[in-house]
Amino acid sequence: MVVARDIKNIDGMLLAPSGCELTERQINILQAWGVTEVEVEADDKLAQAHDPLAQLPPEVLGRMTADLRARFWKPDEFGPVPAEIFKLMLLRQARHSLRPLA
Repeated sequence: MVVARDIKNIDGMLLAPSGCELTERQINILQAWGVTEVEVEADDKLAQAHDPLAQLPPEVLGRMTADLRARFWKPDEFGPVPAEIFKLMLLRQARHSLRPLA
């Protein structure tokens, strides 16, 4: 994993700079410092393989987005929280549509 943003402790001391590759030892050290989350760079191919939205044809994704947007009140006025809820609902709908029928 490659660090996407500098990792600092609560006093602002740099623990790991952005761009460095994390080793198991470094992860253990970060955990000892109380770091619970780290932003890492994504591998585009790996991310697409696990992203249900990337697996949908564009026309299906567009239709799902429009249908879901119609359910929201004033969809053009999304703040960060409603936008995240919208994204999660869209992901859930995409996962459901990609699930094989048993």
